[in-house]
Amino acid sequence: MIPQETVVNTISVVSKAIKQKIEDSSWDYRGEFTKAYTHGFHSYPAMMIPQVARRLILEYSNEGDSLLDPFCGSGSVLVEAKLNKRYSFGIDLNPLAILIARVKTRPIEPKLLTKQLWNILENLNALQIEEIEEPNFFNIRFWFKEMVIFQLAKLKTIISNIEATEVREFFQVVFSEVVRLSSNSRSSEFKLYRYPYERLQSHEPDPIKLFKNKAMANIAGMEKYYSEARDPYWARPILGDTTKLTQVLQHPIHIVVTSPPYGDSRTTVAYGQFSRLSSQWLGLEGYENVDKKSLGGISVATLHCSLPSETLSEVIKVIGKADERRAKDVLSFYIDLNKALIEIDKVMKKRGVLCFVIGNRSVKGIRLPTDIILAELLTNLGYCHLATIIRNIPSKAMPLRNSPSNIAGRVSDTIHKENIVIMRKG
Repeated sequence: MIPQETVVNTISVVSKAIKQKIEDSSWDYRGEFTKAYTHGFHSYPAMMIPQVARRLILEYSNEGDSLLDPFCGSGSVLVEAKLNKRYSFGIDLNPLAILIARVKTRPIEPKLLTKQLWNILENLNALQIEEIEEPNFFNIRFWFKEMVIFQLAKLKTIISNIEATEVREFFQVVFSEVVRLSSNSRSSEFKLYRYPYERLQSHEPDPIKLFKNKAMANIAGMEKYYSEARDPYWARPILGDTTKLTQVLQHPIHIVVTSPPYGDSRTTVAYGQFSRLSSQWLGLEGYENVDKKSLGGISVATLHCSLPSETLSEVIKVIGKADERRAKDVLSFYIDLNKALIEIDKVMKKRGVLCFVIGNRSVKGIRLPTDIILAELLTNLGYCHLATIIRNIPSKAMPLRNSPSNIAGRVSDTIHKENIVIMRKG
């Protein structure tokens, strides 16, 4: 048992890297609509709300600047960059995330999409049994009912035959969300949890109806986006590993706006699990290793910490006394985060600004001061701290409670606040 006093002293370190840390409720955006334009196209874990991304972009960059989101997920920051006349790059390991980001940032004539939607629905009735392409991935009938598989296979067959890539991918994203909503997995969870037997008895989703409704909603969002995003400012989502960023990106960057993972996928958000069923239906490659390749995906062998963060060293010592294995998980995450920061620094212009939206999660009852650790790591790379803004999380799609011990009924609070860490190079 770790004395509470030790825990408190560990997480309340006053770091020389931190100049200003304030709590500002104006960043909460409680009650604000977060699904405007293309932002509501597809659910995704821990999405940055567009109001935060927009405010950071407008306050710390200028029109025509180049922006990077090195952990872009489904592309919320890239959408805001394009709407606000910035060129942008997004990097992510998850092929499903990159597909969604590409569709969300690409303006398409809404009338063309509407016409194609009615063609899809009409062609479903004319489709012959022998034309239907039904996938055969492992455990498909565990995760989907027989009639659902048949209806999804019909949709997939029709969508796959759309010739125009941009239009086909638009409807693939709609299809992906329908896969999630019509599966036997609880749609309120990011990890795969099959409904209990009693719930499955009444679970009778209609994939065709879900597809029609979702497609119409996405076309409505595209109509607003299309009217405001037709300009030369491009967005480029790239499938890649941020710890090896310069292998896929050499463009000079003025501003980074991002929300990286808050910890390793095993104990925070399992992006690979979230994407698995959709990726299998769409035939996407590479989703299998997303969680292993994510920050902290492979645990370190020892607790030796050589990273330039005194706060991290103290935290590792405290957690290590309680659970050495978990301390190794924590250390591995920060080692990979530091690798990513080194790569990001290589493409940053002098006086460029980094904006990281992060949460300080708990491990073994100890709140990890990731905002302080991040500031210390960046200070070592030659960045100066401008501010850390604390905001409440009123509605962000991520787990607020979890079961760290994996004991039924035993849960703990995870993250209710975020820290926006703002640093400038040089």
